[in-house]
Amino acid sequence: MKMPETTNKGDKTGQEGFVLILALVTMLAMTLIGLSVIMSSTTDLQLARNDRDAKLAFQLAEAGINEASARLHLSSSNARYVGEVEGESGYRTVSWNAANALGKDFGYNVGGNRNSADNLNYTVNISYLVEGNTENYCDSNNTADNAPLTATVPPASCPNSPAEVVMYGQDFNLDASLTYIEYGLLPVYEITSTGTSNGVTRTVVAYLGESNLNTDSQYPIFTNGCVDASGVPNTLTGDPSVPGSDVVMQATGCACDPQLSLSCSTSTDPVDMNTYLGDTLANIATYSDEYHSCKSAGCNTAGDDIPSNGRLDNGVVQNWEGADPTEGVLLFIDNSGGEDATIGGNVSGEGILIVTGNLSISGNITWEGLIYVLGTLTVSGTVDVHEGGMMTGSTVLLNGNVTVNYDREELLEMSRQTSTSAKIVWKRL
Repeated sequence: MKMPETTNKGDKTGQEGFVLILALVTMLAMTLIGLSVIMSSTTDLQLARNDRDAKLAFQLAEAGINEASARLHLSSSNARYVGEVEGESGYRTVSWNAANALGKDFGYNVGGNRNSADNLNYTVNISYLVEGNTENYCDSNNTADNAPLTATVPPASCPNSPAEVVMYGQDFNLDASLTYIEYGLLPVYEITSTGTSNGVTRTVVAYLGESNLNTDSQYPIFTNGCVDASGVPNTLTGDPSVPGSDVVMQATGCACDPQLSLSCSTSTDPVDMNTYLGDTLANIATYSDEYHSCKSAGCNTAGDDIPSNGRLDNGVVQNWEGADPTEGVLLFIDNSGGEDATIGGNVSGEGILIVTGNLSISGNITWEGLIYVLGTLTVSGTVDVHEGGMMTGSTVLLNGNVTVNYDREELLEMSRQTSTSAKIVWKRL
């Protein structure tokens, strides 16, 4: 007879309990791992968001600097312009734009023309750069605010009492190899821009010279050569706000033509026409509004677009002034080594006209701004520079009717509009 099998119930129950405990432990471990993954993912996501917001805030802050630079190159009559206007340049003080009283600051939800571009989330504060800045840039005079404007010798040190507005040029205390600009006429602005993204902020500070160009002729006519008026009537006037500007500046040894309506003065230090503008001619050509060339006799060099007769006013120059009547253009005529540039018709324009060779005017030109000729300037027609000035590197032959009313403010206005900002310092706080 077969005996029935027996089972140890205690062993079976123990095995089932072990499996249950193992399952519970495994579930707990998996839960902890899952929670760890979730927490780690949440932390990583938050870090990624913070990093993204920080980068976006920094980009917004930089956008504020760029917008400020762009606004500084608008016409001073434009509602979005943020620099000093003519009435403010006479009292450059530390308190300029205090509490936004002059309406210079702009940014997110400020309102109207002071809103940032597309009302992006950055705020921009604009002030004059003053002595005491961390880079130790300073003005040249420590006895009175902003005096003199045109000091030519940089200071040996930077006393900060009283604090003065820093000017651009030799009196900006920059090494001579860093800038060609000889006179501090335009201020340097301290631009502080703060960008915000989801509560994360980043701040950028830039020191911007309002223009990288020096377009002040200092006199109605400034030449490294001599002026021959050939008995033709002319009307030359200085700027009443600029003492000593009512003369014709010529080179040493030049006689003063009795037909000139002003007396003459002699420059003992000829101007380097290649560098006087504050930037190299090659660089200026790259950001000019129009560039035209005639680099060889007959204007046959590759890329030349000026005809062999040198005429600029028969369709070569497209726009002699900006689309807005208050805005000027930068015209660069590169004809050194080529034919004389000529204007034979009727032209009216505004801005900076640079000619690297000779210029002959047999027609009529009405101009606001600077006519800058590195070679010889010959006038047999009519020239009316009713606000601005003329500079040449060689002889000036005035055989026609010439009117030049030197106007420093107009020259500085054209400098602001047609140039780029001088980026002196750019730093992240």
